[in-house]
Amino acid sequence: MKLSYIYYKFIRGVARVVFLPPAKTVYEEQPDDPAIFVCNHSAIRGPVMMTLDFKPKHQSWAIGCAMDSKKAVNYAYHDVFFANARKGKWFWRFLSRIVAKGLPPLLHYSNTIPVYHDTRIIQTFKQSIRALTDGDHLVIFAESPKRFSEFINELQPGFVDIARLYYRKSKKALQFFPVYLEKKNTIISVGKPIAYDPEQSLDEQREKIVRYLRDNIDRLGRALPKHKPVNFMQPRWYTAYGQYEEDVAGYWKMIEDNE
Repeated sequence: MKLSYIYYKFIRGVARVVFLPPAKTVYEEQPDDPAIFVCNHSAIRGPVMMTLDFKPKHQSWAIGCAMDSKKAVNYAYHDVFFANARKGKWFWRFLSRIVAKGLPPLLHYSNTIPVYHDTRIIQTFKQSIRALTDGDHLVIFAESPKRFSEFINELQPGFVDIARLYYRKSKKALQFFPVYLEKKNTIISVGKPIAYDPEQSLDEQREKIVRYLRDNIDRLGRALPKHKPVNFMQPRWYTAYGQYEEDVAGYWKMIEDNE
């Protein structure tokens, strides 16, 4: 057994005992076929909850630079620790190097599909179509830094393109389910889906599907018992990286290029 896998199992066990109690999935409607589940990020909680407790067979999108031990240093420095907003940057750089060693194997064994912000996005789409064709669901955290409500940020629309590719291959209209994740209630709330319509243009579908998912993730959050939402980005991020709130591509380029 590989040491990296033993490490993954150990961290997974620690996360279960220390970090999150088991979560229950509550559906407004269950999928009949492979589908895409679009979730709020809730900082690190969202991905951990879906990895540990979402029972349907699935693969999750994960940012590609987090799966590369070299590039993961800058990813951790900026996107995990928001280090530009902190004093003692040498310490956060040191800590980022440690995180960068441990993060890739965790993501690798968590059934993830790397997401890229360049021409390699074609690989992401190919792997995603293969997963759906094989009967797996996809779990996607599509929030952008642009704020919408206390429960959800605006969603990046690129993931909708998978539906067109999948329809060409299978002649099936892919469904997208809104999902709200929150630690206090230990519930994975899954709303009713919206289906891709091949009769409409892709631009129309992006806007329609993204708006539906955003609004219904917000609705699911508001329907839960009172709790304090955990935003995708902390206020500290907006202090140091506010110029990227509406420039996601520029933000990821900065992370990829910054040393």
